[in-house]
Amino acid sequence: MALFSWITSLNSDALTDALELPLRQLGLVVDPLVSSDSQLLAKDDPSRPIPLAQRVTVVASWNCQRTRECQLEVRSSEPQLRQGTRCQQIAEQLQEQACLR
Repeated sequence: MALFSWITSLNSDALTDALELPLRQLGLVVDPLVSSDSQLLAKDDPSRPIPLAQRVTVVASWNCQRTRECQLEVRSSEPQLRQGTRCQQIAEQLQEQACLR
């Protein structure tokens, strides 16, 4: 299982406001049934033809909402030690997004 995790600062007090657009640009959709004010879950758009092992899940949760620090995790079923996995690519692109500082 590939897993990338880091703490970052957001430009917003709301996880959804800060992350929904960057996630959508990466082909991920926020699951409104699971997401809340304190945690966000996003997955690959089910209509996209991506192999099951390469499907990515992103979990974001507040580390400290007062300072707008949140923990981001990007996961997939790909091997952790393999370089260039889709999970790694999504994590790197998400880290580069302007809303994350």
